[in-house]
Amino acid sequence: MDKEMKMMIDSILEEMGRIEERTNKRFDKIEAHLESVQQEVNACKLERESISMLLKKIDELEKKSA
Repeated sequence: MDKEMKMMIDSILEEMGRIEERTNKRFDKIEAHLESVQQEVNACKLERESISMLLKKIDELEKKSA
């Protein structure tokens, strides 16, 4: 393999390494964002369940007092 071909292959491999690093960083950011969104979704579900229970209790109390 001649010197020019080896330099070209090395250059391509270096660029691939840089692209891989940038891609991995982006995936890490996306993963962190997804985790944050999942926490928000879970919090909303809990809040919805709490509100549903409270409304049920209010209905029960209204029926008892009527």
